[in-house]
Amino acid sequence: MTGDASSTSEATAARIGIVGLGTIGRIHAERLDRLGADLAGADLDRDAREAFAEEFDAQSYEDHRALLDAGVDAVVVCVPNRFHEEVAVDALAAGADVLVEKPLAHSVESAERIAAAAREAAGFCSVGFTMRYATPTQRAIELREAGRFGSLSHVRVDYLRRGGVPGGGDGWFTDPELAGGGVAMDLGVHVVDLALHLLDYPAVAEVTAETRSEFGDYPVEDSVTALLRCADGATVAVDASWHGTCAPSRECVIRGTDAGATFDVTETSLAVVDADSDATADPVSLGENEMHLAEDRALLDAVAGDGDPPGGTVEAALTVQRVLAALYESSERGEAVRLDGGRD
Repeated sequence: MTGDASSTSEATAARIGIVGLGTIGRIHAERLDRLGADLAGADLDRDAREAFAEEFDAQSYEDHRALLDAGVDAVVVCVPNRFHEEVAVDALAAGADVLVEKPLAHSVESAERIAAAAREAAGFCSVGFTMRYATPTQRAIELREAGRFGSLSHVRVDYLRRGGVPGGGDGWFTDPELAGGGVAMDLGVHVVDLALHLLDYPAVAEVTAETRSEFGDYPVEDSVTALLRCADGATVAVDASWHGTCAPSRECVIRGTDAGATFDVTETSLAVVDADSDATADPVSLGENEMHLAEDRALLDAVAGDGDPPGGTVEAALTVQRVLAALYESSERGEAVRLDGGRD
């Protein structure tokens, strides 16, 4: 191991296979290693396999099926979106628990097939919505459950970058055949899930959106703005950009009848605004905020049977996938698109 598991979580003997050893695969590997997991990896790229094997003293395989044949307790799916289905379905069929990096798939149809396989599987399948593990997000959920906000009416979430096109625009993130879209499939999936998660996943009735490609020579959008109207009357505003003429932001604003809250998922504080006061309370410090570490700790706990699966359920992820499809349709048609949403 390369880190001290005792400082983060009790060591575990769970064997975790990581399929796809690029940036996000290595992020998971580093944190799972710190938490005491026994790692294995798979990637078509020989250099990536060799670097992974050397750094983590782990077995690596060219094919995910060989990794499954060798035996793992769980699989973290970190390949391009188009290949999520193949790896996730094979892993579930092999009896492994599965954490799929967001989004669930590159299309609604593929996402539905993963969800169908998950419903029949012995193991769990969850999706890596890491913003759920931000410390201020978790505090906001506690306040909601305690009734602090009253009836929630609106949530706004931004994920805005400056010069943040993955791979500089030359990788699979800007290939619609592999990614299924652009920034909406990369960052937009986070903000849609976070907003719906804070509202306790009401059914989404209607989506209005606009996508734009302004700053790169690629066939996908680099910014998206959307408004969601929920069946219970709540609304959601989301804004995501890889590269925009604005300050970087990962801000969330919650509005309720009794109070609201504002936080940034990268920070360690949350500020509450009461309905009967003009003042905003001083932000409350909440301590450690390392989203991926918290998510991977939850994965190990769930594999051991000591907690709920990490991130979002496959059904929540399927809802997000349908919202994203409606978002693209709305932008193309230039009008609102109605959905028959279901509660997570």
